[in-house]
Amino acid sequence: MTFPDIRDDRRFKDKLISQDLTIGTFIQVGGPEVVEICGAVGLDFVILDTEHTPVGWERLSAMCVSAMYAGTFPLLRVGAGEQALVTRALDAGARGVVFPQVQSAAEAALAARACRYPPDGTRGAAGSRNMGWGVTMTLAEYIPAANRGIVCVVQIESRIGVQDAAAIASVPGVDCIFVGLSDLSVDLGCPAQYANPDLDAALDAVIAAARPHGVAIGIPIADMTRVDEYRARGVSLFTTTDRGIVANGMAGFRSHF
Repeated sequence: MTFPDIRDDRRFKDKLISQDLTIGTFIQVGGPEVVEICGAVGLDFVILDTEHTPVGWERLSAMCVSAMYAGTFPLLRVGAGEQALVTRALDAGARGVVFPQVQSAAEAALAARACRYPPDGTRGAAGSRNMGWGVTMTLAEYIPAANRGIVCVVQIESRIGVQDAAAIASVPGVDCIFVGLSDLSVDLGCPAQYANPDLDAALDAVIAAARPHGVAIGIPIADMTRVDEYRARGVSLFTTTDRGIVANGMAGFRSHF
């Protein structure tokens, strides 16, 4: 088994930079087998979610292995501002980190630096999966490759974050802004009303703020009839959840009886 080498595996990050269409899913109820299926069907990435799930680190580590084996890019969502968890996520094999509830440029800068080794950041050094446990490359080879290849995604999920979107997008090392439409809709007083004009206006404000900085924009999507509309507005990364797919699939099966 040969995993993609972080020194030259640019497939996902280059798509982000060029704002090509990228599609993936949050993994909230599945495990390594579900991650492997995501790769088999051609999803660009998976986000292993520790913010809203009780999943343990042994299982997360196994899911990172499955992702790399199946050819999909493993990101891991941590709690906001948790340097120790960022280090653990990347040492477990994640190739990027998703930070929820980012509301300022200062918080975005902490996130971007948490993903990277000095002098670009604050990540602690240790032999890990992404450097082949020190067998396939040395730490001196790995550090610059990791700093180049790591993907940092920050989530804007509040009015405050929308207001500071331009400053957040200007932070070096932020590769993607993911607009958390669910939490943002709650903060705007229109929970889960994804066609609400106030929510659409907030999303457009983030897109406009990020555009001069070339930062990709991502969203979760429930209404697939709006994909072309969102693409035209400037969204390039889309997610679903394995939880939703399982629930909807089971409900659809049950409806036939």
